[in-house]
Amino acid sequence: MEERENSTKLALIESEARYRHLFENNLAAVFRSEVGGALLEVNRALVDIFGYNSVEELKKAKAHELYYSAAERYKYLRDLKKNGYVKNYQMRMRKKDGSEIWILENVMLVKETGTSKEYIEGTLIDITETKRIQTALQEREENYKSLIEHTPDGILIHNEKGEVIFANPAALNMVGFSSLDEMQDKKIFSYILPEYHDKIKSRKTEMNKGKEIPFIEIKIRRPNGKIVEVETKTNCITYHGRPSVEVVLHDISLQRQLERDQIRLQIEEEINRDLKREIASHIRTRQRLNASQKYTRLLIDSSIDMIFACDENGRITEFNQAAQNTFGYSFSQILNKDMSVLYEDKEQYSALKKIISEDEIFFGEIKQIKKSGEAFPAFISASLLKNDKGEIIGMMSVSRDITHTKEAETQLKKSVHEKEILLKEIHHRVKNNLQVISSILKLQGAYVKDKKTRDLLNECRNRISSMAFIHATLYMTKDFANINFAEYVANLAGNLQQSYAGKDKKILLWLDIPKVFLHIDDAIPCGLIINEFLSNSFKYAFAKKKKGTIGISVKVKKENIILAIWDDGSGFPQQVDYRNTESLGLQLVISLVEQLRGKIKMESKNNKGTKFIIAFRKSK
Repeated sequence: MEERENSTKLALIESEARYRHLFENNLAAVFRSEVGGALLEVNRALVDIFGYNSVEELKKAKAHELYYSAAERYKYLRDLKKNGYVKNYQMRMRKKDGSEIWILENVMLVKETGTSKEYIEGTLIDITETKRIQTALQEREENYKSLIEHTPDGILIHNEKGEVIFANPAALNMVGFSSLDEMQDKKIFSYILPEYHDKIKSRKTEMNKGKEIPFIEIKIRRPNGKIVEVETKTNCITYHGRPSVEVVLHDISLQRQLERDQIRLQIEEEINRDLKREIASHIRTRQRLNASQKYTRLLIDSSIDMIFACDENGRITEFNQAAQNTFGYSFSQILNKDMSVLYEDKEQYSALKKIISEDEIFFGEIKQIKKSGEAFPAFISASLLKNDKGEIIGMMSVSRDITHTKEAETQLKKSVHEKEILLKEIHHRVKNNLQVISSILKLQGAYVKDKKTRDLLNECRNRISSMAFIHATLYMTKDFANINFAEYVANLAGNLQQSYAGKDKKILLWLDIPKVFLHIDDAIPCGLIINEFLSNSFKYAFAKKKKGTIGISVKVKKENIILAIWDDGSGFPQQVDYRNTESLGLQLVISLVEQLRGKIKMESKNNKGTKFIIAFRKSK
């Protein structure tokens, strides 16, 4: 007996443990509470649903804090007491943070054995997300239904047999019914004109192959016989679980009628416009002709140039006010006279007419004659006059008296000639003065016994000679600002070659200078630079050689000049800095390069010659 009792107790303990494990680890929220609201037993799932931190914290919560509405809580308790249970009961409740959640309840009212005390036991499931989705789907369905009901486009659905199973108000109106029940014949093809049946069937075949079907225009006949023009597009859909076809209809009857009315109105308006144009054509032509004649007359009479014209026979028909003032004829005096009366040289006039007849236009200077017999130079523009058919009807001339212009031109040429003579004389005298100075230095050198002093005087003479060449060149040219640099360098280099040439040495001079003109402000410094480098080459580069070559080259790159002077002599001494030297010649070269706002560099190797390169921008 005792062994049986122990076995029963052990079974009860194990059963209670299983129940406790099931209660605490159930994914659904499980609870037991008093009818008054106090929570006695809750599992972890219930704690998580209401957002509390622990079971103890949730048990301390008051019952009304978990309900979203007191009225809804009262109704829930009333239904529970009435029936003893609630099944799949949906209720709004409140989480710890105050946010709303929806709960699905399955709860029953139980009585404790022996005490008859009532408790509430059951499970809760959080259906907040499900509720939100249901609400969204319901709203979407209502919106879609409203859109279908109120859209101006017709939407109908037919089954595989072509029977209409749904139609919105717009579609019913297009077909001529107020409801789907009125359609005794539900076949869609019963209302479409026969000429469109084959086309629609072929589109259905293409649609079944998955191809995109565009809108087409068809005509529908209503039961009353009225024809309605519509645009339609079909799509395959599933309706109430069965394959169906959705048809979208757009009524274009009004649009097509408006287009036809518009075309008719356009035709009528075009006819009216043609009639109005025909009626008003002569009036407008006369008005334009009168306005054009008045405007042309105003332009001709207000012109400061002489304008005159003649007919195909050479008789004057037009003679503006400027022509009357210049020639001294009134319009009545000159009208119908031969055009040759206005030209001093009749042969010149004949040649002018021949040129105009061949080229149809002439520009140039001629001699004209006034009524008084006074001749004057004029610049004339003459051309043929033609009618709309291209027939020659005369000749028109625009002439301007250029007497004052010719006088001013003659005076200007005279003034320029005088200035050229003056400038030539100035350059001639400067050249002569420089040659006098050179001669004085030459005479002075004859009395000097010191070789260094004689060399110094000769170097001065060469520098003066390079400047004298400039003025000699300017004296012989018409351009007093620019120098033919190729000729100038050839003369200067040749002179230096003769000056330094010795019988025991054969020094060749190589020149590569294109035809370039330099301003006198550039030519003089370049001449002095060439003089210094050539003098140095002739004196020092070939001290140990019997023959050699000295070269000068010029390259022009847009506005930039690159001057190179070189020799194949013994080379420049490595211990000497050509930029900082006591040599007067090199100091002068550096100074002249700075004057040109240019750059200089040297390339030299022992026993392999020396090359100086100067780059500068041409003066404008």
